[in-house]
Formats: sequence, C-alpha cells, structure tokens
Amino acid sequence: MRTHTEHIAPVSGSDSGGKRTALAFLALALVFLIAAAPSSESAHAITKIVIDAGHGGSDPGNLGTGRYKTTEKDITLNVALEVGRRIQQACPDLEIVYTRTGDTFPTLKDRVNIANDAQADLFISVHCDAFTKSSAFGSSTFVMGMHKNEESLRTAMQENASIYLEDNYEENYAGFNPKDPDTYIAIALRNNVYIDHSLHLSKYIQDQFRDEIGRKDRGVRQAGYYVISYTTMPSVLVELGFLTNPTEEDFLNTQAGQHKMANGIAEAFVQYKGQIEGVKITLPPAEPAPEPEPETPEVVTETVDDGQIVFMVQILSSSKALAAGDPALQGLEDVKEVKSRGLFKYLAGATGSFDTAKENQAALRQLGFEDAFVVAYKGKKQIGLAEAIRKTK
Repeated sequence: MRTHTEHIAPVSGSDSGGKRTALAFLALALVFLIAAAPSSESAHAITKIVIDAGHGGSDPGNLGTGRYKTTEKDITLNVALEVGRRIQQACPDLEIVYTRTGDTFPTLKDRVNIANDAQADLFISVHCDAFTKSSAFGSSTFVMGMHKNEESLRTAMQENASIYLEDNYEENYAGFNPKDPDTYIAIALRNNVYIDHSLHLSKYIQDQFRDEIGRKDRGVRQAGYYVISYTTMPSVLVELGFLTNPTEEDFLNTQAGQHKMANGIAEAFVQYKGQIEGVKITLPPAEPAPEPEPETPEVVTETVDDGQIVFMVQILSSSKALAAGDPALQGLEDVKEVKSRGLFKYLAGATGSFDTAKENQAALRQLGFEDAFVVAYKGKKQIGLAEAIRKTK
C-alpha cells in the first residue's frame, strides 16, 4: 500500500501558541522520562503482564461480514484468554492480569488504569481489523507513536471511537479527541523509553504470524491507540486479521484459527522475555485444537395445506412395508409411507418450496440416504417435478 506523509494545516492565532506551549511541555516531559530510564534491557525482569481483549459488553467491535453471530469482541476474548493460558504454561511464576474475562465493557481508561495500577511490565491488547473493502487482509501489530501513513491514522481513530460508547466520556477524556489529528501529534511526543521494547515484541509477533502461521504480514506500525499511548510500560496492540474479509473471518471464527493466532502471540512473548532477561524459555508444544463436532444435517418439515403442491424427498422404496423404527430408516422421524404399483415408498421433509426440498435432499444424502431424490405430490397423486416447479413459481 502506498504511503504518504500527513499534512496538517497550521493553527492560527492564540490557539496555535497554546498548542505549541502544550507540545513543548510534553517534549520536556519526554526528556525527563528518557533521562530516568534504565540503560539496558537486561534490567527489566518481566514478572507481571496485562492482556487486554478488545471491546466487549455493549461494544461488539466490528461486525465483520454479518455471516456470523460472533463479532470482534468474542474472538478477541477467546484469543486473549488462550494467550494467557499458553504463556502460563511456559512461565508458571508469571502473574497475568486480564482487563476482562467475560462479556464486559471496561472503558479504554479502565484498561489503561488496570495496567498502570498493576505496575505491569508489559501490556498486550488483542483486536480484529475492518475495512470498507472486503479485499483487505493480513495481520499487523501497533506500537505507540506518530502515524506514518493515512491508514494508521484511520485504524487508530476507528479503535479509539469506543470512547463515545462510554458514559461521561467528555470528562474522562478531556483533551483527547479521537477525531482530531492534532491529538495524535501530542501522543507522538509522549514516545518514551518503552518504544524499543514494544518494537522488539511486535517484530517477534509479526514473524510468528508470517513464518509459522502463514498470515499476510502487514508489518509493525505506529499509531495513537489510547490503550497503548497512556500505559506506562511496553505496550502493543495486535490486529489478528480483517473480519470484513470473508476468508480471514472464516479462519478467525474457527477454534483452530484462534489457537494458532494465540500460540503465535505466546511464542513471541517467550522469545521477548528470554531476550530481555537473557535466558532461554521454551513454550510447551501446543495441544491440537479440538475438532469441531460435526453438525447434524437438518431436514425441514413444513405444514402444507390440502390441495396444494407439496415437495418431498424419497429416501427408499421396498417391496414390503417397513415397521416404525426399522433400521433402514436410520432413526429418521416424520417419514411418510406411500404405496404405489406394489412398492412401498418412504418420503421425508414435506415442504411447499422446491428450494427447501433440494436442501432436504442434500441433508438426507449426508445422513446416509445416498439415492434420495425430490418428488412432488398434489393431494395423494404424484405429479411431474417440472410441472410442480412451474406451478409453484
């Protein structure tokens, strides 16, 4: 994707002077932060981390293509909890704090406060991306900083918009306007000593996504997400993929897909922790994702008025009548018996719709009736299928 430098119009008058003064104070604060920072990575033992599942409760996050009942909040929670579980296997003494463990809605400020109050050594926030075009796909990891291109600004504004779902957001986020690019300039000046650590972890995450899981690598980026801009520790925000892309949405809605993405983040973390502490940490082999239970094909049976054309699926025929519960019927219920020309025909799935009858045929074939086919009746008389279709349309 082509990138370009953002151009932000200068502010005239006293507002411009006020902003320059505010930015100068922020820059000065940055100098003090850097001066007070430890001089080497090895000084940071990682004993506590915070894992944040994006959105939740009244905030579903992005809705994807609309083909699933699940939304971003469900996927991020599953992945966040699995990341914590996998990390705990490799680092049993590590304390893990979650911003949420169920379908709740901690505000953005709550999430930041949880991390800062815990005095955590690392903050990981899990999200799913969205775009107006379904062709967009791939995984990315963000750290705090100035937006390097228009897309980073768009993504940050999109995620920060959760602020408007909160009560008293004007008071809680005074001076922070998710829609104002100037806000993100001020955030850029808050870049502190944790940025290098954040970048290292981000690289490990993207390497895992690309090399081990086979996802498209959209790279490590800088953006002004609130949750990674106001935490006082190394912080990353992971976009697992685009729910607006049908293929990625399908992958992220499977247990196998969620396990793979969670395992990639956990593997990246143990590499990062090992680098910071100068030790080798091994993530235990991942357990295979549980196989989804096969869905039982559904056969739809509808009430059709007398005298109307009804479509059914003939599942078998026999020279002798079959008793209820005969093994040949494979436990199928609502089976109708019709005698014709010395044969007993067995029909299932009555419906007034030929399209529904075709779906019933496919379901019955899955259930083992491989020769099942659609027939049509009017009253007690079988009629030609083509005629029945023409008349019902």
